[in-house]
Amino acid sequence: MDKTQAWDAVLVRLSEKISRMEFHTWFKKVRIAEISGGAVLVSCPTEMNKNWLESKYHGVILSNLRGVLPEIEKLYFNVDLTLADGPPSNPSVFEDRKAPRKLPNRPDVKIAEGLESRIVHAKFTLRNFVVGDENRLAHSACAAVAEGKKGEPKKYNPLFIYGGVGLGKTHLLQGTANEIMRRNADATVVYTTAERLTNEIVKAIRERQMEGLRKKYRRVDALIIDDVQFFEGKEKTQEELFNTFNDLFEFHKQIIFSADRPPVELEGISDRLQSRMGWGLTVDVQMPGYETRLAIIQEKSKDIGLMLGSDVQEFVAANVRRSLREMENLLNQIQAEVELRQLSPTVQSVSKIFRKLNPSDNLETADGARKGYAKSPDDIITAVSEYFQVPATELLGESRKQGIVFPRQIAWTLCRDVLRMSHESIGRDFGGKNHTTIMHGIRKISDLKRKDSATARHIHALRKDLGVK
Repeated sequence: MDKTQAWDAVLVRLSEKISRMEFHTWFKKVRIAEISGGAVLVSCPTEMNKNWLESKYHGVILSNLRGVLPEIEKLYFNVDLTLADGPPSNPSVFEDRKAPRKLPNRPDVKIAEGLESRIVHAKFTLRNFVVGDENRLAHSACAAVAEGKKGEPKKYNPLFIYGGVGLGKTHLLQGTANEIMRRNADATVVYTTAERLTNEIVKAIRERQMEGLRKKYRRVDALIIDDVQFFEGKEKTQEELFNTFNDLFEFHKQIIFSADRPPVELEGISDRLQSRMGWGLTVDVQMPGYETRLAIIQEKSKDIGLMLGSDVQEFVAANVRRSLREMENLLNQIQAEVELRQLSPTVQSVSKIFRKLNPSDNLETADGARKGYAKSPDDIITAVSEYFQVPATELLGESRKQGIVFPRQIAWTLCRDVLRMSHESIGRDFGGKNHTTIMHGIRKISDLKRKDSATARHIHALRKDLGVK
């Protein structure tokens, strides 16, 4: 990466953290003059510009430089008067876009006459989403969707993303919305939630304005709806969504859904709407494994200017097991303690914060987390195959022999409990089996585990082999 590319990347980061007016005022003609021996020299067009960046923005510039070039340790400024008459640095970042108008006292913006959307935050992009094995397919699908041309048939339509709370679905949805708008400046993108859409429909029915509501949503180029599990049992809302879906799909408009479960597991959703939701591509987002969690911690620490030693980063990665939201909360707590107490974080100080937030959790060392190698269905299939002395191909096959079915169902159970996989995902990885077959097999093992001590011992031994407590 040369100095121009590095500064362009830094400007993109800064544009998401600094108000647009300040960003345009102080960074438009600034450039990197030199990178040498872990130091960066930044040139400014005027003395005032130099003094302002030195006194007000030194820390934030340095932390974002390190996000792009980790080896940078020092930052210096000088004045280069020739920059005053030159073009802007990275012109695309400084383009004047007509920003949607924020609506007072509401988390919404007005994007066109009569058309509103939830706020799509610029900090969420597909480029700063940390990709690991657990979310690679979902990220690739979002990138492919964002590349679609306006008015042309879409590659994956609808795109349905599902996963537990705090695993990155919102980042992917808003990142996709931002990427669509970046590629198509005049695209009309509406990001909303199932709850908000339901409230709109109820209000439209009460005020007899349903026709206006229907026309409103049919004007969009991309409709993104979060948390569609909240449509369960709401028949009128589902009927309107079904009709809107058909119109948008017919005119090649992109539709993206998210939920905590795949379409086939959404109860209280009509069969025809469930079918529509599953027409395109369905992908899941899982809790990242240790290595990906470590990469996310490093990225988020740089973004907020938090310096953590490698031992602390590894300790945090080993013990954040529930969600990425838990990780962000923890990093914010660490940063608050650093600012208030002026002490560098240590494993001991961070462990105290962990215990305050999750007093019932057992803390694990980074070495222990690395040993827990159950990161994919392949790991579990291998472990079960070796434990029961059954070929892995048989576990993936169709044999109905008890000596094969029992280990196969235990493998399914471990995939659900250890990897937090959905029934649909397990079925897909085990030879395309139906999700109801998976549900039945897991239920059978759960019943046996309570009644049969041998089954309980098998599962305990396998969890130990897999490094799972």
